[in-house]
Amino acid sequence: MRRRAVRVGAGLGALVLLTGGLFFFTGGYDRWSTGRMLTRACDGVLPADQVRSLLGEGPLKAGGDDSEGSLDGTTTSLRVTCGISRVTEKNAGKPVDDGSVTVTINGVPTLTREDRRYESLYPTMRSELPPAPLGQGWNGAFDVGDEHGEAEATTTVLLDCAPGRGDLLITVAVDVDGYVDDSPLDNPARRIAFARIATDTAANASHRWNCHADLGEPLTTAPLPVNKDEYVAPADAKGTCSGITARGTSVARAWESGRGTAPFEACVLGDTEGHTTYRLAAHYGPYAEGVRHDQFERSGDTDPIGGGQRSGVLADGGYWTTSACPGSGEPAFFSLIPYSDKATRSDADRAYELSVLKVFADRSAAAHHCAAPAVPEEGGR
Repeated sequence: MRRRAVRVGAGLGALVLLTGGLFFFTGGYDRWSTGRMLTRACDGVLPADQVRSLLGEGPLKAGGDDSEGSLDGTTTSLRVTCGISRVTEKNAGKPVDDGSVTVTINGVPTLTREDRRYESLYPTMRSELPPAPLGQGWNGAFDVGDEHGEAEATTTVLLDCAPGRGDLLITVAVDVDGYVDDSPLDNPARRIAFARIATDTAANASHRWNCHADLGEPLTTAPLPVNKDEYVAPADAKGTCSGITARGTSVARAWESGRGTAPFEACVLGDTEGHTTYRLAAHYGPYAEGVRHDQFERSGDTDPIGGGQRSGVLADGGYWTTSACPGSGEPAFFSLIPYSDKATRSDADRAYELSVLKVFADRSAAAHHCAAPAVPEEGGR
């Protein structure tokens, strides 16, 4: 009887080992550990199933997962980052591309800027061309740009949290080059998959940190940002470049996005050959805070806005102006950057630049229900 029990026990042990071996060698353990990693990433707010669907069924790895601060902190602001990437499979018998998703969650405003004087406060839009507003009730934008020679699709979402809690900025960058599709952004389903990771992460983050923000609708479309071939004559501009007049051969083309709710807007002006002449930008909320940090604080200059100045000249010869916005302690910041040497610009050039910035700032501020911006002036005020 005892020998039989031993044989039964040994048989069960062998079955357990066999089952465990099958679970391991058939990929069950990899799927389990990857699922566990995804549900824990970014303090548990990442939409794990969507990231897995986007990156595929191959093995994944985590990198740069970090969390600090809190949304209601008084000395340290919330900053959460995580990255998920595909593991390149060796000898897979078929082409396997890399791919990655990088997520950054920031409490707004930044309370620890003195500790990070030599880096930007928030992730930035990478493209020189205008990003597209996300729409569908979301205060966000969709952008495509290059980082170290690799194309990235970046979605940013700004959440207006309950009073007294600051705001949340969620930025998701997806490695576009990591997909077999030759033109992934021409596929609306692909763009929606990219953008939904950001909006769903934003919804989870709002719940996780008691932001209690009003959320947008589940995305059914995702905008396709303007590309270099999609320009209009300034007189035909109806979006972010509307109202700007052409100027001979130097300002004959305009690249714009549609008007919408987005914390960052841009209008790019170019000459008859397609070279950029001016870039105008409207920064709201964290982007206004970030550009002031980059333009003034990082160089050690005193922030003129803190001293009551409402418009002025940038170090590179460009111009800026500001506008007060409802419900925001950070004034909107509008800028014009010239792409020509400031030593070669005439008085007529500078007069045109000031008039263009005024038109751009006035229309953007009105669309965001902000006060009329200060009139841009050569000496500032």
